[in-house]
Amino acid sequence: MKVAAHKLYPHGDLESPVDGIWIVTGRSAFPLHRRMTIWKLPDGSLVAHSAIAMDDAGMAKLDALGRVAIILVPNGGHRLDARFYKQRYPHARVVAPAASRTKVEEVIAVDAVAEDELPKHGITIHALPGWKHGELGYEIALPGGGRALVLCDVLTNANPVPGFGGWVSSKITTAVKGPLGVARIMKLLMIKDRTAAREGLARLADIPDLRLVSTAHGLPVVTDCAAALRAGAATL
Repeated sequence: MKVAAHKLYPHGDLESPVDGIWIVTGRSAFPLHRRMTIWKLPDGSLVAHSAIAMDDAGMAKLDALGRVAIILVPNGGHRLDARFYKQRYPHARVVAPAASRTKVEEVIAVDAVAEDELPKHGITIHALPGWKHGELGYEIALPGGGRALVLCDVLTNANPVPGFGGWVSSKITTAVKGPLGVARIMKLLMIKDRTAAREGLARLADIPDLRLVSTAHGLPVVTDCAAALRAGAATL
């Protein structure tokens, strides 16, 4: 489907760190990596979490994976390309956490809240208490066995954009020690209850047979996922 003109930012190709999950790394006007995570629902259609608009070749590769059925906007800060996806996939449902719905609807109508819609598709929702922006965690069964966890901003790891601007950006957004951690900007602006936030992150490590942790600004974690989540929680 032809869509209205939309500003595209540099992006990479679809990559699959584990079977059944695809990730695209892109940029925006801010010198910071951002990542879209794609996975298949039981009926073969796709969820696009934190959508990134791609060029024609990139979108064609996405279409080859299946039909985008859910555009999952994880919080009000990740709305940049949601309308592009809705224009391209008008029958897809826009889904957002209940706590983020009002903010997301400043730019696009939300068809359903994640807490109601996603469990219907076999996705386990993990509440993340203690944060102001209403983010959730999404647990997915992988086709070859094991589980994956998709997060947005609550955790990240060191993955700076090259150049001085990227170095400055990393100091507040991704400069964390260890496999996962909480970024400085999140600690300063988004925490309302540090203890609750820390305990909520630590509980994610109890997900059995976790093979992948994908975040919106960090590199995917594919080894010792439980230990990485505990380390991330401990940074609060």
